[in-house]
Order: sequence, then structure tokens, then C-alpha cells
Amino acid sequence: MASTNPLSWLEETWYRSCCFKGAVLVMHVSKPVPIYKDLWAWSFALALAGYPLVGLLSSVTGREDERLSIAFRLLVACLCGLTFLFSDRQKAWRFGDVWLLSFVGLYLLKLGIDASEIAKARDDLVFATITSIVPAAFLGLSTNRWSEINVSWALFAVGALSVAGIVWLQYSGSNAVMVDNTDRVHFARLNPISIGHAGVTTLIASYTLIRIPQRKILKIAIVAVVVTSAAAIYLAAARGPIVALACCAILLPMLRPKFMTMMMCLLFLTGAVLALAVTDITPLLDKFHLTTIGKDTSTTSRLGSIALSWELFQQNPLFGYGTQLPLYGYPHNMFMEILQTMGLLGMAIFVPVLVKIAKAVKFLADRRLVLLPLLTTQAIVGAQFSGSLWGAAFLWIIVTVMIFRVNAMRSFDLWAHRRMMWRSYAQFGAPSRAG
Repeated sequence: MASTNPLSWLEETWYRSCCFKGAVLVMHVSKPVPIYKDLWAWSFALALAGYPLVGLLSSVTGREDERLSIAFRLLVACLCGLTFLFSDRQKAWRFGDVWLLSFVGLYLLKLGIDASEIAKARDDLVFATITSIVPAAFLGLSTNRWSEINVSWALFAVGALSVAGIVWLQYSGSNAVMVDNTDRVHFARLNPISIGHAGVTTLIASYTLIRIPQRKILKIAIVAVVVTSAAAIYLAAARGPIVALACCAILLPMLRPKFMTMMMCLLFLTGAVLALAVTDITPLLDKFHLTTIGKDTSTTSRLGSIALSWELFQQNPLFGYGTQLPLYGYPHNMFMEILQTMGLLGMAIFVPVLVKIAKAVKFLADRRLVLLPLLTTQAIVGAQFSGSLWGAAFLWIIVTVMIFRVNAMRSFDLWAHRRMMWRSYAQFGAPSRAG
């Protein structure tokens, strides 16, 4: 008989031997889906990490228009829709979150109001719908198809192609490679920040896979991709991905790693501290723009946009100024953009969403599931340095999927406990009615 519980195969392994007061809960564990057949995993991976491949292809072929990007975005939306159609959709909506839905609804309302007068807002509304709202909704409503192993392999494969292509083009002397005045590598259709985040995402997927037993050849491949990802991050030299990666490393001990992993992290941290103590790292800090602003005009522009956004927020603190920031487009900071767009009302709605995210991260960490917590950390930290609310598909897809996934797991916890209690009651019998 087919299973109707909302857990994936990997997560069910944690529940196989659940014991409550001596009663053992036995449940059906469905056969895992092979990675090449897992449409959900590939749709999720392409939605999160597929665009760098499109940017590389557009840059190498010299395409100046947006047709390839638009085709890719539509393809991802269609794949997510197929994933939703092929999943068990029975009452999947109940795993959503009212606060998240309210926040998205308020933002779309504000974007729609601005779209009636500003052409740029209309474009932003269409872009947000196609790249964020539709994929996030379809993937969230079909999280019963989630498998952390399959998703990690899909992210690993897509990310490996991206970082390998970036590094190969750089060291092969391709004309598609461009370098700005701060020595950061980028392409015509792919900026340094996107390159850096592609490397960080690939590192996270690699870490998730290396935690489980693998064949030797696969371990070698994972190590090679880790080195390539680190090289891509270094070439991009973007501050946001570097800080996001550092925050993921800090979060790592909180995610209950294995003992050997914990020891390796401590040894790495000790080595890093010794290196900082005995060497001059000023050139390295300059490389990642962590000492002075210098020639980095993007940093000065970002600071100016945040200052202007704060001034506009003060004009209407309760409901916000609007979605469009004059001169800069958006302030490149998630919290500042929330205040500018939706005011204190929007921030008041978003705070419970943050609390929900924090609880979901802790819930998954307690079950040794690290992929979504680390990706969420990367997305939230990265959103403080770059990107906009309407363009943050990575962030909204991750958050939506994690909230749906955790709510489904909590629902199963409750279902399992009630079933155990019922079985215990049936086993020991009902209280006698004899006087």
C-alpha cells in the first residue's frame, strides 16, 4: 500500500525506530527515486543555480538580448509546474505559513500599485511572478517529493558545470572573460556576485554529499569540485558571497555535524587564527574589498542607495514609500528595502517569518539535515549585500520550500504520536466498565 505521509525517504530514516514509552512505531518507507528520475530535484536545482549556466552561454555566444534568459525562466516555471502535477497534492496547502503568505501578498499589492504608474514596476512584477512566485508555490506544494540526497546531487551537478565553466574560461584566455577596475572577474551576462554565490551553493551541496558514505571516485570528484568552487569564489571576489560562506561556516557547529567533521572544522579554524597572527593579510583583505572602499564604485553606490532608501522610508514610516528607488532602482539590502517598500507594517509581518525560518533551521539541524539550513543562511546573508525583493528568487524559493518541508515533518510527528497512542490504547485495552 502506498504511503500517504509527507516525509521524504531520507527524512523517514530518522523515524524508522521511533519509540515512545516502550511502543515501537513501524511505518512504511517508500523506495527512493533515482536521481535521474527526480524531476523535483532537478527543477529545484535549476531554479536556484541554473542561471549562471545561461549567463555563461549568453556571454560566450555574444548574445545581447534577453531571449535566452526568458526562455530559461519559462522552462524552469514549466518544470516546477510539472513537478506539482505529478506529486501527491492532497491538502498540501496546509503546510504553508500565514505570515509568509501575508508578506508576499502585501509586497505584490504594493508592486501592483506602482505598476499602474511606473513601467519599471510592471517589469518587476512580471519578473517576480515568473522567477519567484510561481516556482516557489509549485515546489512548496509538492515538497512530499523532497529527497535531500537527490537535491544535493542535482545542485552539485548544476553548480559543478557553472564553476568549471567559469574557471576554464578564465584560465583558457577566453575573450568572454571581463575584469573590472577592482580585478573582479565577470562576464557580459554574469556579474561577480552571481559567480560568487554559484561557488558557495556548490560548496554547500558538496558538503552535504561528503557527509554520507560515497565511493572513492565520487569523493575525488567532490573534492575536485570543491577546489574549483573555491577558485570561482576567489576570482569573483564579491563581498556578499564571502560573508555568506563565513556565516555558513559559523553556523556549521550548530548543525550537529559528525565528530570528525567537527574536529576538521576546529583544526581549520585553529590554522586560520595562526595564519592571521603571523602573516600580513592586508593584500588578501584588499582583494575582497574588506579594508577600504578604494576604487570599488559598486560599494559607494550601494551605500548611497541605502541612505536614499532610508530618507524615503522616513516620508511614510507606517506604509512605506514604494517599490521603486530613484536613481538606484533598489537599495541592495533586504531589510532596508522592506522598510522603504512596506514600512513598519511590512517589517512587522516579516519578523514572524524570520522567527519561523529560525525555528525551521533548528528543527532540521536537530535531525542532521543541513542542506536547507545552509542554503537559507547563504540566501539571507547574501540579500544584505545585493539583490532586490522582486529579484530574489533564490531566497524566496528556499524559504518557501523549507517552511513547507518543516511543517510537513511536524505534521507527521503529530500523526505518528497519535497513531502510537492509539496502538498503545488498543494493545492494553480500554478501561473496564465493571463497577
